[in-house]
Amino acid sequence: MSPESSVSEAEWEIWYQDTFDQESACQVEVIGQGLVEGLIELWARHLLETVQARGEQGFSRFNLWWKQERRSIEVVGEWDGQVRLRGWVFAGERQANTGYAEKGDKALLNLIAASHKNLILRGETSEAILATAKVSGGREDFLEQLLGMK
Repeated sequence: MSPESSVSEAEWEIWYQDTFDQESACQVEVIGQGLVEGLIELWARHLLETVQARGEQGFSRFNLWWKQERRSIEVVGEWDGQVRLRGWVFAGERQANTGYAEKGDKALLNLIAASHKNLILRGETSEAILATAKVSGGREDFLEQLLGMK
């Protein structure tokens, strides 16, 4: 099986953990197929709940479990980059209980997820995406840099 077909057929689960209530169990929030689709869901939840609107860190943690690879994927990297991305993806949104990805900038979420997928396939994390967001001159500059990151 080629790497691209394994990525398009990837089965995943998005797991949620409440870090405020240490007694609460982790739970599956959503399941699906296709690594990019899963990463869109991961980033949307992370940016809307873990990264709060005013830049504080929330009590929600998310990870994507890639079943075939038996691998957990998280958003990691520069906090300042995460705060900037939240503002670009979810401009006026404060929170959501459903439809996370639909509330944000779909094109930007798709590009972030596709870039993250490429990094994962090279054995890297999301750190390069967030470092780029932190130092970019703004949303358009970030997009240009992300497109060149392949």
